[in-house]
Amino acid sequence: MKKLLIVESPTKAKTISRMLNADYTILASMGHIRDLPEHSFGVDLKNNFTPQYVDSPRSARIVRELLSAAQKADEIYLAPDPDREGEAIAWHLEEVLKKSASAPFYRVSFHEITRSAIENALNHRNKVNLSLVDAQQARRVLDRIVGYQVSPLLWSCIEKGISAGRVQSVAVRLVVERERAILAFVPEEYWNFTLQCAGENGKEFTSRLFKINGKDFRIGNRDSANALLDAVRNGSAPVVSNVAFSERKRHALPPFTTSTMQQAASSRHRFSASDTMRYAQQLYEGVELGSAGSVGLITYMRTDSVNIAREAQGAAREFIRREYGDAYVPERPNVYRSKAAAQEAHEAIRPTDVTRTPESVAQFLEPHLLKLYTLIWRRFVASQMNVCVQHLTTVDVGVAGSDGNDYNFRATATVTHFPGFTVVYSDDAKGNEEDSMAEVLGALQKDQILRAGKWESEQKFTEPPPRYTEASLIRELEENGIGRPSTYATILKTIQQRKYVTRSQGKLIPSELGFRVVDFLVKELPELFDVGFTASMEEKLDRIEEGDLEWTAMMREFYDQFAPWLERAKLSDAPEQQDARGLLDALGKVTFVQPEKKKGQRTFDDGKFYRSVKEKFEKDGAITARQFQALLSIAARYQDQMASAAFSEEVTDGIRKAVDAAAERESRKAASAAGEDQMAQYRKLFGLLDQITWDAPVTRRGRVYDDGKFVQSLKDQALGGKILSERQIAALGKVVTKYQQQLQDPEFLAQIFHWTSAGDAEQESGNAGDVEQVLELLSHVTAWAEPVKRGRITYDDRNFYESIGKQYHQGKKLSDRQVAALKKLAVKYGCLPEDEA
Repeated sequence: MKKLLIVESPTKAKTISRMLNADYTILASMGHIRDLPEHSFGVDLKNNFTPQYVDSPRSARIVRELLSAAQKADEIYLAPDPDREGEAIAWHLEEVLKKSASAPFYRVSFHEITRSAIENALNHRNKVNLSLVDAQQARRVLDRIVGYQVSPLLWSCIEKGISAGRVQSVAVRLVVERERAILAFVPEEYWNFTLQCAGENGKEFTSRLFKINGKDFRIGNRDSANALLDAVRNGSAPVVSNVAFSERKRHALPPFTTSTMQQAASSRHRFSASDTMRYAQQLYEGVELGSAGSVGLITYMRTDSVNIAREAQGAAREFIRREYGDAYVPERPNVYRSKAAAQEAHEAIRPTDVTRTPESVAQFLEPHLLKLYTLIWRRFVASQMNVCVQHLTTVDVGVAGSDGNDYNFRATATVTHFPGFTVVYSDDAKGNEEDSMAEVLGALQKDQILRAGKWESEQKFTEPPPRYTEASLIRELEENGIGRPSTYATILKTIQQRKYVTRSQGKLIPSELGFRVVDFLVKELPELFDVGFTASMEEKLDRIEEGDLEWTAMMREFYDQFAPWLERAKLSDAPEQQDARGLLDALGKVTFVQPEKKKGQRTFDDGKFYRSVKEKFEKDGAITARQFQALLSIAARYQDQMASAAFSEEVTDGIRKAVDAAAERESRKAASAAGEDQMAQYRKLFGLLDQITWDAPVTRRGRVYDDGKFVQSLKDQALGGKILSERQIAALGKVVTKYQQQLQDPEFLAQIFHWTSAGDAEQESGNAGDVEQVLELLSHVTAWAEPVKRGRITYDDRNFYESIGKQYHQGKKLSDRQVAALKKLAVKYGCLPEDEA
């Protein structure tokens, strides 16, 4: 029986292929095969918010491959990740493939990529969970509505091209409000006081002023501080008023959830949230462990649950008993309580095999992967270990001040009696500086008179609230119920990519643009971007997932609130009725030019736009600020007619000045049209390249060659506003030609990369990658051979290398003979083995 199993990624497919027999064909969907359209709204508001899905940019080839395999299969297993997004991917796959495939579809979910987990999933196959799919659709539609309908307000009032996000904008708001609290903070002075004294054995210890007359205190200026010091110095000898011994038990922290893993990785290793998730994805999907092959090292990394499977719990206890002894194994397994909204069916993040210690896999893991795996492994093992027992000694020292007040100084020391879980993992940042005092304090007795040493005071000032780090912002989002495990990293990445927030020395700082965007959104749409409202929407998405709420009903309730908020915001800066009517009446006497239709371009019809706005104005007596600005731009284009004496009564001086200003803007816009054309070319170019499935990175002589990463880097630069150099375009063309069979619109690409024919592309693809790598290898040569003269010709290796490099980087096509000579040179200098020349 032929069985098809579909996962998201090739890495995951490779790992699973080791665990299933030859009956199974395992393919990767490469994520979503359908999504909302990128450049249009894609939601039918009048028809129950129906999403209008389109094929993902790179999915055409993948879908053809999946359809072919599905038609030959007797059973089809959908195995994307076990969360809302994965369930949606499974649903889309079934919707597309069932049109051609007759085999039954089954949904299988597993939280770790191990043989037992996969076999168990296959034995408990199910159908796609439509409640999960609905929750994902609802989130996607919510975000699309807010993004597409609020962002234009930002374009007209702040800056073109920026965007608002339902959750991301609330995250920026938190950062902005924290920064404003810091800026508004006024430090307050306070003073600390210490007493250094000794007992009969002469051993000194330091105590800190704790209470005055049994109450808390605050000394806020130098004069009061000096008066207090005089009072204790001139008071009675210090006397031990109390010695107390107590036992403190510290319990292990639960195993990681997504957010706590991101926070710990940020605090300990300075990993960004997105980097942490990328590393965790690699550990989950599989890492090559020598002869063991590809192995999934951790369970699924998007979870808000702290549950642990009973089998994993038992394995951990046995490992702890064997490695650390019976004393470290609690009498009963440690169980942790997940928060109310957590999915109980999910597990916390843990190693798939506790016996696979960080030390045993260190030789196979990149440093960053090893750091994260070590963190996850230690946190999990510690979570199943016994408590840490500490002995706390507290000594109170009393002084009767000369001012009639009783001053109580306190000293404490902590000694670990039994380390428990801390032998593996501890978040205790406090050092052991006080531990050395434990013996000294323990020897003191009540009513013992002490010898006073130094009396000291220290001026301090209250500190402003700290700026958010990625870790603390994730914690704030989680505590406020904003976002979910699968979204934290995306939120953090998005607000930084959009330049609303920057990261400096690990701290998140709002940009000037971030301040402006938040101020506008909070002023115009306060209800929508309220922290509480955003959290309530997350709760409703959870209810949809649980099957307690129908998603379209939730959307109707939301949109009934949202639409009036949006309309109010659109009209917040609307012009006065008198100005609007005056401009409309004046434009009514203009003879509009008939629009010229151009193939492939949007046609702007000034007259049609004017009439639609005027009709709306006559109906409800208002136009938006954006519409008014558009009318001013139209008036600027017809300024010669607007200046006619016939219009002098309708057009006030204020409107005339506004039209003049609009004319200046139009002039500047025309001057930058070339730049806009360039950006349009870039958008089209990288839109085509997004469809390419890039080869996996290749390591040669210690250097990693990653085509996809290289192209993404140029894409980020180009779409970020940078004009790519000829050298960058040439290098991009050389990489792209390797993938010519996947390319669409060859004429456009030939124009961009200066290919004169498809044959050029083929020839380029044959040597571009080789030339790039050989030049890179030769760039590390430091000792070139001296030039040799033979007859009339001087053979200069370095000069030849530099000449070839210059031609290549200028985009010139190298002959096969030149490439062969370059490779021979690389062999000569030990950069390439002879069999690769």
